[in-house]
Amino acid sequence: MVDTPSSPNRWLAVLAGVVAILFGLYALAMPGMTLASLLFVFAIFAIVEGVILLFGGIAAGSETGNLRWILIAAAVVTLILGILAIWNPVGFVLTVTFLVGLWAFVLGLFQVFAGIAGRSAPYWWLTLISGIIGVIVGLYIMTNPVAGAVVLVWALAIYAIIFGIERIVMAFAPSPDAAYATI
Repeated sequence: MVDTPSSPNRWLAVLAGVVAILFGLYALAMPGMTLASLLFVFAIFAIVEGVILLFGGIAAGSETGNLRWILIAAAVVTLILGILAIWNPVGFVLTVTFLVGLWAFVLGLFQVFAGIAGRSAPYWWLTLISGIIGVIVGLYIMTNPVAGAVVLVWALAIYAIIFGIERIVMAFAPSPDAAYATI
């Protein structure tokens, strides 16, 4: 936490902000490379995590009951996802992108219905508009998963830039209450 303008930890928040901004700018400029890198990191993480879960499930022994089988099942699913991401990266990205589009579409439909049903509530129209946008974005991503994957990387990039700016601004906040988020 940054308590005062002279706090020695301030540089950590600024560093985090600069790294986030640089990542965001790189991701905007090179969405394909960013996606490939993220996919590779995810695949390695999933395989390592799967192996750890598998050893945890095996080491749990029979006295732990269902926990052992839950850990082993989680290990198998995680390993399969990691292996699929390495074995067929394009198919994996397109499938995940399609699922994100499907999620946005279904969530958007629920928001449209909620907006229509809640017409007596204040600002019901915001829910309706949000739902319509969700349906449109979901349909777009499902019908154009390659472009949808790029859009998802851009969304991550924009978020990283905003996050980085927030880190830097909060690092120089004069109030300890305003600077709590620079941890």
